[in-house]
Amino acid sequence: MNTQKISTFFRHTGTIASLVTAATVATGFMAPSASALSLVPQEEGEVDVGLGACLSPSSETGDPCKYLELSSLIGSIESLVDDSTGTKSRLFVDKSGTLNTYGAVQFAPFDTGTPQGEFWFRPAAMMADGVTPLLESGQLEVGTFKVNFAETLDSLTVRWFDTEYDGDTSFVVDGVFGSVSGVVPAGPDQNIYEQTFTNVSMLTLDLGEKGGFLGTGDGVDFQLETTADIPEPATTLGLGALALMGALGLRKRNKNLS
Repeated sequence: MNTQKISTFFRHTGTIASLVTAATVATGFMAPSASALSLVPQEEGEVDVGLGACLSPSSETGDPCKYLELSSLIGSIESLVDDSTGTKSRLFVDKSGTLNTYGAVQFAPFDTGTPQGEFWFRPAAMMADGVTPLLESGQLEVGTFKVNFAETLDSLTVRWFDTEYDGDTSFVVDGVFGSVSGVVPAGPDQNIYEQTFTNVSMLTLDLGEKGGFLGTGDGVDFQLETTADIPEPATTLGLGALALMGALGLRKRNKNLS
């Protein structure tokens, strides 16, 4: 290889090195975007909250009952004795517009217990046997649940649906900096109230309250959502193309100089 070719080789190599360096710097400055991740299973069914066997689904299907699979970020959900019913409630995932039957628990299509078009955790107050609904075929959305997360979540958004009475719904959030408790404010019929917490390892929700002459009370559903950091797809694709162009260019120039 003569002096001119050597000079040309190093000049091209320097160009490719500059491209690789630029790609490296760009990667360093590429901030991931935060994407919302729902912790509500995207199918209807019952959630295991420690009440033994699941309730049998509608007899028309003939399928054996089974609990829904939760997100890997949720270690467990435990039903606690609710202060207004004196019993433990069951927990379901429901989406308005379908008829769902679990034993004696029935969620009718287009009832007001669940918002339209989304999956929500929906409690059902039960008698002491854990099998018989306390009221209205299981449509008293009252219960107390402790959610244990598999890891500490940097961010957790909780949404409550239909909190109509002050003091009926409350929460306790446990994390690396201690506990935070509060009461969800009342709102108009079928309102949605949202709050975001940080560094969460455990969440206890006291939802709704049995009350009134008929015991219908204040029913409340909830959603859980966290955030996951993912690279911007367009930026990642651009860097990949840059790296490929650099590699092909270097290979071609090395072949011409050999």
